[in-house]
Amino acid sequence: MNLRTFSQLVFLFLATLAMAAGGEPVYLTIKAVKSAPSRCTAPPTLTILSHADRWHERKGDTWNGENDWEVFFTLTADTANSPPRLAMNCPGVKISRVIVGHTDVKFTASGDGVEFDAVPDRNNGILINNSLPDPSGNGLPIGLYHNWRMRANPDPEGRVRGCGPYNGRPYPMAEARAVNNYLLAAREAFRHMGGMGPRDTRAFDGNIVLLSFEVACGRAHHDFPPHVHIMLYVPGYTPGSQVTHFYMDERGRVVRNSFVELGVKDSKRNGNYGPGDICRMFDLKGNLGVECAVTKEGGIMLRKKPGADEYLLTGDEQAGAAEKVWVVLQGRKLAACASNDDAERGVMTATVKLMEEGKPARTVTQTLRYDPFAGREREQRKP
Repeated sequence: MNLRTFSQLVFLFLATLAMAAGGEPVYLTIKAVKSAPSRCTAPPTLTILSHADRWHERKGDTWNGENDWEVFFTLTADTANSPPRLAMNCPGVKISRVIVGHTDVKFTASGDGVEFDAVPDRNNGILINNSLPDPSGNGLPIGLYHNWRMRANPDPEGRVRGCGPYNGRPYPMAEARAVNNYLLAAREAFRHMGGMGPRDTRAFDGNIVLLSFEVACGRAHHDFPPHVHIMLYVPGYTPGSQVTHFYMDERGRVVRNSFVELGVKDSKRNGNYGPGDICRMFDLKGNLGVECAVTKEGGIMLRKKPGADEYLLTGDEQAGAAEKVWVVLQGRKLAACASNDDAERGVMTATVKLMEEGKPARTVTQTLRYDPFAGREREQRKP
C-alpha cells in the first residue's frame, strides 16, 4: 500500500462513520474565503441555480457558518449526480477564493456575490488535513488535522452560534500541541518495535493508524475533548477496526482511553480504560496487533504483547507534553519529540531528537507547508 492510499484510508473513516450513522449519502462543502479577516454585515446566503430538485442546503450546527476568514455551507443530495451551479452572497465582504471540498473553483464576482459551478469534491472543506510521513521510510505516517483557533471559536463575542463543543470554551492550545507530540513519539516507538509499519511484515492483518483530532467539528463530528488516536484498521475497515481515544487534561496529561470496536454490536471491550488498564487491539483472525495503556504518570504505554518491551510516551517533567514528549524504554530515553503547527500560516514543523547513551545524537526536523484553506501541500516535504 502506497503512502497516498494509506493517507486516504486514514481520513476516510470519519465520512464512513457519518454514513453508517444514517447520514445523507452525498455532501458538498461550499466555502468562500475572504480577502481579509472580517464579518458579513448580514447573514450570507447560498442559492442553487441548477439541479435544485436534487441538491439541498444542509443547515445546522457545524454544517454552515462563518468565522473570521470563511463563510461555508453544506449541500446534500440523495444520490451522486452532477454538481450544481451556485450563487453565494456575503454582504459587506470581498471574496478572494471559492473552494468546493478542497478544490479551488473559478467564479464570477459581482458586488458582494459570486457565481460558480461546483465540482464533485466531497472532502469536508472545513477540515484541513494531510499526512506527515516517517522521514526514515521505515515507520508510520501521521494523520494530521491542522487546527486553527478561529474555526473552534468563530466569534468570541457570541454573535455566531454553533461550530461544536469547542465554541465558547478556552481554546485547547496546550492539548493540541501535546496530541501532535504524542503522535510523533508513538511513531518513534513503533519504528523501534519493528514489524508495525506499512512496509513491514506484520504479525496481524491490518494497519496501525496514527491520527490527531479536530476542533472545527465539521459536519457535526464532535471530536471532543482533545485526544490522541492510535488505531488498528482491519481489511474492509468496518466491522472490526479498533480505535483508542487517549483523552487528556488541560496540561496535556493523558487521563483515560475511550476504546471502540467500529461496527461491532454489543462489544464486550468497548468503554473507558483508566491508568494501568491494558487495552488490546486484534485483527479479524484474533491476532494481537498491539497493547496499550494509560500510565499513572499521565502518558501512554505501547507494547507488542505481554512481556515484550514497553515503550513509554511521557511528557517532559518540567515543560510538559505540550512542549516535548519523550520515548522511554526501560528507563532509557530514546527520543524527544516536539512540534508546532501554525494553521494560520500553513506551516507545520516536527522535531525529533534521537538519543544515544542519554545524550542527543541526531536531530531530524520536518517542515510541512500547506494551504491553510484547502490543505494542499505547497512544496515538497524536507526531512
